[in-house]
Amino acid sequence: MNIDFSNKKTIALLSAVGVLAIATIAAVVVLLTLPGKAIQVEDFSGKTVEEIKKWATENKLGDSQLVVEYEYSDTIDKDKLISQSIASEQKLNKDSVLTVVFSKGPDPDVEVTLPDFKDMTEEEIEKFVETNKLLDVTYEYAVDEKIEKGKFIKVNVTDTVIKRSTMLVFTISQGEDGTGEQIIVPDFSDYTKAKITNWAKANKVTINWKEEASDKIAKDKVISQDPKAGETIKTGDKITITMSLGKTVTMKSLAKMSKDEAKKWLNDNGLVGEFSEAYSGSIEYGYVISNTPEKGDVKQGSTVKVKVSLGKIKLESFIGKKKEDAESYKKKINNLEGNLTFTYSEVESTEPVGTIVSQGYDGGTYLAPGTTVNFQISKGKSITVENKAGVSEDEFKKYISGLGLSLGTRSTAYSDKAAGTILENETGKKAAGSTVWYKVSLGQYEPNAGDFNDKTVAEAKKIIDNANNSGAGWSFTGEDPVYHESVASGKTFGCVVTKENKNVKCSVSKGPEPKPINVGSFEGKSFNEFNNFITSNGLKLGTKSEEYSDSYAAGVIIRNDTGDFLKGTAVNYTVSLGSNKITIIDLKTKVVANDPEGTKKNIMDYLIGQGFPAGNIQISIEANDITRGELIDYPPAGPIDKSETITIKISSGSAD
Repeated sequence: MNIDFSNKKTIALLSAVGVLAIATIAAVVVLLTLPGKAIQVEDFSGKTVEEIKKWATENKLGDSQLVVEYEYSDTIDKDKLISQSIASEQKLNKDSVLTVVFSKGPDPDVEVTLPDFKDMTEEEIEKFVETNKLLDVTYEYAVDEKIEKGKFIKVNVTDTVIKRSTMLVFTISQGEDGTGEQIIVPDFSDYTKAKITNWAKANKVTINWKEEASDKIAKDKVISQDPKAGETIKTGDKITITMSLGKTVTMKSLAKMSKDEAKKWLNDNGLVGEFSEAYSGSIEYGYVISNTPEKGDVKQGSTVKVKVSLGKIKLESFIGKKKEDAESYKKKINNLEGNLTFTYSEVESTEPVGTIVSQGYDGGTYLAPGTTVNFQISKGKSITVENKAGVSEDEFKKYISGLGLSLGTRSTAYSDKAAGTILENETGKKAAGSTVWYKVSLGQYEPNAGDFNDKTVAEAKKIIDNANNSGAGWSFTGEDPVYHESVASGKTFGCVVTKENKNVKCSVSKGPEPKPINVGSFEGKSFNEFNNFITSNGLKLGTKSEEYSDSYAAGVIIRNDTGDFLKGTAVNYTVSLGSNKITIIDLKTKVVANDPEGTKKNIMDYLIGQGFPAGNIQISIEANDITRGELIDYPPAGPIDKSETITIKISSGSAD
């Protein structure tokens, strides 16, 4: 068929057909690219995870469009909804993700300080347990004659700080009466754990809890009870309740799954994921490195720790930065198991001291964990410092400044060089901006003799020692002390400086020569008067002797050394012991009739009491016709010398 393209009608018809075709294609494209029908999100408050998953299935949500997460909460009950990322009545399209967060209940690792439960009632203990969200508490009941009914007896732990998950068993008193009331055990199959606990507390019954996995009995439902429903028990008895942990899940390795895939697998199996991140040299970014546990059976609701890869480490460039910057970066990376090792070495460079000038891998390089990176740090450009001994200090300062260095420690020393001359300085290669130490001459040490006069020997030596610490090389001599009328004792005078042998010699004063003290006779004077004179004049008491004297009372000076004495000299003296005689009475007055020993004792006591030496008294008891106890031979009454021996004989009666 031939078409005439020059005909206007033909052209118009073809144009209309073209427009219609283009419109049809556009409509198809628009229909194909329009998003699917938006879904209105419900209010999931009060819904379970299973109910929300069912809703997602019914509304044809993609596998990655529903994310279930879990977190601890003290205010939201376990397995109850905490939040949903898209509010109710809002729209969810095919690219949206709905995240629902469920409560894991109170954090079991929170620490709680236990009070002293002594004297607390069961109700007070229950209030403490509820307030502090303790998770594993059992009450037992026991007869106790001493503790009031309903009061605390004991608890199974001794620690004062525990975790919420610690098992606590409180024993509560039933008082004296342990008979107990009869109770018919109900059927607990439809009871919650909380309801069973409340029933047990109300009836004073102890619950022995057990847990088992079950594929038939739902989680947190009763599997069995002992005794069975309908049996009779008494208050204080025990009931064993076995609760279901729900189905068990056979754990597997999630390694190399994407994070979303791992989340879905955990959610589908009723497990809670606890995700962390770490660098890896073999696992791509966003994929699982490992999980704990990765095998064995675990109960539904258990937490699985999942480590997700951050991939390899992207190294930053630290050129022009400081070591502290690199170390801060390394710490951040190693907190995520990067295990990087950084080493540093110094090199000469025109860059400022401390600046990183090169690194083993370029910035942007991806490194496997455990890699070692070597850095080079500028120590500046080295500058050679020459020996400048012999130049003036001003010249040296200009030299150091011209090198771009700074003056370091300055020390001084005496020497044959002129004062202000450099004796020595630090030499060799130095980094720009560093310091250089140097030593300056003080010239020759020229002591002034006058500076050493009127000093103690220690002070004079100290002057020389100080000079010698700076290299003077002099000595000091202190001569034997001599008396000097105008120089205090211990001070120097007449000091002489001898340059040839570098010595300072000084005389040392003993002070003014002491004048003698005239000691006269103290005969007939008291010892106190003599002693006061001696001590007040700087003399010393010499040898003391004692004599009996009929002329001087005891304690009176009989004689002493006399003449001129220098201070500190000892002066000897003799002191009277008093008279050597005593006057005795008629010893017959001391006789004890018919008692020779009594007579002997009386006479001994009397004579010794009169000051007569016991060693000079000889008393014997002899047989005699004289009456027993009477005196046979004895000294007459009157004066008697204490140096003499007294002989006394006492009758012991007739020998017959």
